[in-house]
Amino acid sequence: MNKLKNRYLSLDVFRGLDVALMIIVNSPGNGDTSFAPLKHAEWHGFTLTDLVFPTFLFVVGNAMSFSMKKYET
Repeated sequence: MNKLKNRYLSLDVFRGLDVALMIIVNSPGNGDTSFAPLKHAEWHGFTLTDLVFPTFLFVVGNAMSFSMKKYET
């Protein structure tokens, strides 16, 4: 029997945007002409690039919390 799987569209969109940002950040082109927010910040700074991995961990943690419910007895 094929069960319908519940998906959270907002979580899928957020994950897709984060993966797209990962691709953009990891391949910015020439280092001399890169867009400044796509570079990692110096020691005392913060850019959009510095949010990519923590955002990915947040999305994965949420997805796991939703998917683990089906394994509870």
